[in-house]
Amino acid sequence: MDNLLVILRKPPYGVINAAEAVRHAGGASGFDYKATLYLLDSGVYSAKKNQDAGDTGFLGLGESLELLSDEMDIYVNKDSLQEYGIKEDNLIEGIKIDNGEVLQQALKDSQTVMIY
Repeated sequence: MDNLLVILRKPPYGVINAAEAVRHAGGASGFDYKATLYLLDSGVYSAKKNQDAGDTGFLGLGESLELLSDEMDIYVNKDSLQEYGIKEDNLIEGIKIDNGEVLQQALKDSQTVMIY
């Protein structure tokens, strides 16, 4: 089984990057990959509870991430959470917090890395 690391660095609304990152990470398990989704920079907003997309035309990804967290590891970067003022108790269920060690190891172990 190959390892896939999907890194999301963009916010969930305004660009399609977040939706594509979640779609690719979720679809990878159907193709015999061990997928890890890692939220970094403004990508951490995707893991925030009670998202309101407003009139952006985008859907919130919270429910999808909660469902995927049962099938794969989903991490948020601790420094990015602090930078964007998101508290740990404001994250959806199933999201793990990483100080950078998991990311370093995943970069070493993954045969494929996708950055959004």
